[in-house]
Amino acid sequence: MLARDFLTPRVLVIGSQSFPDTLEWHVIDSLRFMQCPHALFDVRIGLGGYRSRLAAAANKIANTVLREPERLSEKALLRKVAEFQPELVLVILGNQLSPKTVARLRTLTRAPIVCWCQDQMTTLGRQYLLGSGYDAVFLKDRYMQDLFSRMIRSTQFHYLPESCNPRVHRTVELNSADRERLQCDVMIAASLYYYRQEILQQLGEFDLKVWGARPDWLLYRLAVRHQGGEVLLDDKAKAMRAARICLNTLHYAEVDGLNCRAFEIAGCGGFQLITAVPVLAEHFAPGTEVASFDSAEDLIEQIRHYLRHPEAAQAIAARGQARAHAEHTYENRLQEIFRICLATGNQRIKFEKRSAAAEAGVGPAAGAPTSLAS
Repeated sequence: MLARDFLTPRVLVIGSQSFPDTLEWHVIDSLRFMQCPHALFDVRIGLGGYRSRLAAAANKIANTVLREPERLSEKALLRKVAEFQPELVLVILGNQLSPKTVARLRTLTRAPIVCWCQDQMTTLGRQYLLGSGYDAVFLKDRYMQDLFSRMIRSTQFHYLPESCNPRVHRTVELNSADRERLQCDVMIAASLYYYRQEILQQLGEFDLKVWGARPDWLLYRLAVRHQGGEVLLDDKAKAMRAARICLNTLHYAEVDGLNCRAFEIAGCGGFQLITAVPVLAEHFAPGTEVASFDSAEDLIEQIRHYLRHPEAAQAIAARGQARAHAEHTYENRLQEIFRICLATGNQRIKFEKRSAAAEAGVGPAAGAPTSLAS
């Protein structure tokens, strides 16, 4: 039996919303790229695709009528764990998996059970990720990581920023039709809510294009036409390349963290103008790899400046893209999770070469992991 000399554990991903450009989708794509045996368990009710009306109605009814709707899929999840025999269980976000379910999972597997929470603090819901006793929780906001580390002892909290997928977030060539349809002074691809809309309302002097989710409860007040929904994959890459400036207004609850768009814009080679937060300088050099703003007045002045100096904006975008592709990929982040959860001290885990069936994701692993000096 030959041993692997790099970390490629057998990973069960527990999440939802696995359609293009979600975290689950990119994690699965990256695990496949890394040749890690993997499986995805969707915790939602199994009634068609995520965006189907039937699935949306079923989940709405379940969330309204049931006290713990997230446990509807518990038995199926337990069967999946028993069948797949993971060496790492990776829970995405964490607000859709009950601590009661996590406790039952531990009766079936000795694999580390960890959570990668890629959202800001207002989405924590019932705070399941704090009460599940995970072996590790990975947070994208340094404020949350620091607070929870000081106050909670049942779980280890680690800072892990979001990332880009170089196979998706990359330079895409534009044809004349793309340029005519997508070119603008400023674009933004983000969910619309009142805080963000209030900022965008002040940009009336610029040619602005707005993509992203637009909830039906929001009174739309922007002077420009909304582009009609989310922009994904190559369409997103094209929109970011066509715009002179890609605006990234962070949610007010991103106290000291960055959203996924920060890394996606950079990966696509767009010139990014982002809300200033302390952690930004850890990942991109402000003024060199991205530009930032700290007030609405500053935002307007920055837009005016870079519209007058497109060469400077293009140089910043190129440096930001190089940094994103070198340091801020899903492969980088997953290897960090593996390093923390599957290595002890300066040792690394090597897994025995699995059978052909196990390599294809069928049947149990061919042996327990062993610790070897790196």
